[in-house]
Amino acid sequence: MNADKVLDVAMTAYWHSDPADVSVNAICQLAGISKPSLYREFGSEDGLSHAVLDRYADQVLSEMFAILQAGKGLRQTLDALVDFASDDPRMETGCLFYKMRAGKHRLGPETRARVEEIDAAGQAAYAAFLQSARDTGDWQGGLPVEAGAKYLSEQIALAITQRASGEDKARIRELLTLALSVFERG
Repeated sequence: MNADKVLDVAMTAYWHSDPADVSVNAICQLAGISKPSLYREFGSEDGLSHAVLDRYADQVLSEMFAILQAGKGLRQTLDALVDFASDDPRMETGCLFYKMRAGKHRLGPETRARVEEIDAAGQAAYAAFLQSARDTGDWQGGLPVEAGAKYLSEQIALAITQRASGEDKARIRELLTLALSVFERG
């Protein structure tokens, strides 16, 4: 069994549907492996979904973190986030992390804990970005950094969710740009 192939197959299946609607049997069939092989490698369905989420974080979410940590200033960073949310072709079917976060009550304990870790790391990255923008004078709004981080994160999540719903990319870009304009007001 090729574990990387299984992870790729499972990640694609989870990403293109609701992760809770994808059975282990379906993943085994798509990957051309037996259930015992899958369980030997990943321990359980929860172990598989946890490994898939880790892979997704490494391959996709890491790009969001890189945008936030690039130190390019408020406007350039917000523009890069808008580009990612509205134009990245991988987001046509939404974000696997946001799907798992929305349905975390249906995930196993390992995966649920990993969703919460990634969510906390994301909030910390958004907060660090906004604190840096405040420290350099790029962001002078009176909104607390933590509230701004939550707002920014949720606006990105909404835009990506709208992409998965088939909304027009130009309209999503327009609305997200408007929503994020609050960070450029004094």
